[in-house]
Amino acid sequence: MYLLIGFPSFDPSFYHRSDLIFQHGVLKPAIIDIKAGTSHSYCNLVSDIIELRKQLLKNAGTSIEDLKEARVAFLCPNGYDYVVSQWSIWSAGGNAVPLCITHPSSELLYVLKDSQSSIVITHSDFQEKINDIAREAGIKKPPTLIPTDNSRRAMMIYTSGTTGKPKGVITTHANITAQVKSLVDAWRWNDKDKILHVLPLHHLHGVINALTCGLYAGATVEMMPKFDAAAVWNRWMKPDNDLSLFMAVPTIYSKLIQYYKENIPKEIQPLATKSCSQFRLMVSGSSALPISIRNSWKEISGGVVLLERYGMTEIGMALSHEYEIEKRYEGCVGIPLPGVQVRLISEDGKDVTSLVEQPGELNVKGPNVFKEYWNRPEATKKEFTEDGWFKTGDIAMITAREKVFKILGRQSVDIIKSGSYKLSALEIEKELLSHPNIQEISIVGIEDQEWGQKVGAIIVLKNQESKLDLKQLREFAKDKLAHYKLPTLLKVINEIPRNAMGKVNKKELVKLFAD
Repeated sequence: MYLLIGFPSFDPSFYHRSDLIFQHGVLKPAIIDIKAGTSHSYCNLVSDIIELRKQLLKNAGTSIEDLKEARVAFLCPNGYDYVVSQWSIWSAGGNAVPLCITHPSSELLYVLKDSQSSIVITHSDFQEKINDIAREAGIKKPPTLIPTDNSRRAMMIYTSGTTGKPKGVITTHANITAQVKSLVDAWRWNDKDKILHVLPLHHLHGVINALTCGLYAGATVEMMPKFDAAAVWNRWMKPDNDLSLFMAVPTIYSKLIQYYKENIPKEIQPLATKSCSQFRLMVSGSSALPISIRNSWKEISGGVVLLERYGMTEIGMALSHEYEIEKRYEGCVGIPLPGVQVRLISEDGKDVTSLVEQPGELNVKGPNVFKEYWNRPEATKKEFTEDGWFKTGDIAMITAREKVFKILGRQSVDIIKSGSYKLSALEIEKELLSHPNIQEISIVGIEDQEWGQKVGAIIVLKNQESKLDLKQLREFAKDKLAHYKLPTLLKVINEIPRNAMGKVNKKELVKLFAD
């Protein structure tokens, strides 16, 4: 029997932790769904979640009161229905598997099969798209169960797949609670806050940082169906000026800057700049923030310095700049978040956390760290040390002056071994982005028999009609970078491909130099 649940029409329901909601006032808006043109109070949210929870359990079997961590996939657009789906799955004891609304059928089928989902909740907009896929995935009824607790598996989010095939990352209710409490504390979330949510909801940034933190704190989450630069600026410039937080990836900030400069009339730009003053906090994450975007944003926003943080699907957020603007340092990601332990381990296995300017692999430990990779026990074991530290695969160091962490890049793709040198691709990218005609850049290591790896540059020009060759690029950078860091290979393309979270798959980019 295939169990495919279409999104129902709800009566004016919630997670078993509903006390976190009621203490903030049941009539306060919890979710504003821009696409649907609706506003939903915490009371409505609790009521609707309970109602869908009943449907999940009823469809699973007449005697079932708990899904016992059965995987429940759901395909919903950004908005109120997404929140109700996710929290009803949790309240029923299920393991939530958010699907990407833009993924082709083949990728959706992969996730359904790999996660062994037994139920799919789908919004009416995607009913036709998911029917055949769910049938092919062999979705059936979940088994009977046991009472729920915080150690139970709560959610499975798939990694971005930038360094290999996506893996299902399992987090427990305890993991999610730790991640949320840490950010609510560090970023001073409160029940007066209102966040404009524009992020995808099949990755951690959108699910935990922007949505769940807001609900935990009793804030209001205003959800756009997807990011649109014009719609965002128009919303910000409304006269009520009632927003207080915004979170995005560097690509989004880049598009907002571009729209501001090219589409907002000169006489209106001061109003757009003033609208940024309503925000007490603006965050950038999921990939490194280029210095050019950081500085441009500060200029057009009237002095807003974006707060950068570091995290990944397996650990939630681990590092963040402090809340105070004067403690947000260029090119860095701050200090450990509350409840998170970090250390740096050198290539020869030594703990170099207490040393400045000494690179090492970032290890993380704490209640925020995920439980396991789904159905990959060997992969899980490989990523943990014997004493329980998760190996992120990212190389970092502590700066000498500010004493904060700086990410140098992924051990596998951002650290280039050329001759006797180990080069940071992120450092080279940062310097070359200051070229007046470079819009985007990605630095990769290309295999070479003599040097081990050569430095390859893939760039997108601001003006497609202009030219930039390797000799010109090296001439521009010779006073900014050591000679052994200068690119020896160059490809100019129209657009650097990115996934939904704005991340670049550098292993794929290397193939551009195959000839």
